[in-house]
Amino acid sequence: FWETDYRQQVVQRAMQIMQAEFSEKVWQSCWQHIVLSRPAADVAAELGITANAVRVYSSRVLARLRTELSDLLDD
Repeated sequence: FWETDYRQQVVQRAMQIMQAEFSEKVWQSCWQHIVLSRPAADVAAELGITANAVRVYSSRVLARLRTELSDLLDD
């Protein structure tokens, strides 16, 4: 129980840090595409960017998140 709670808190905090580090457009493209499982083309049309940009932005945010969490959630 404690381990799960700790992990959830660490991930939540890391996501807050990521949101502050990236522009709103980059954050929203990643959030909508990855977390909400929306197609890149739909997110792109809504945000006025290309589908490829959505995928690139998502990749950058996820890479940064993995780096942030790597030491904290070492198994």
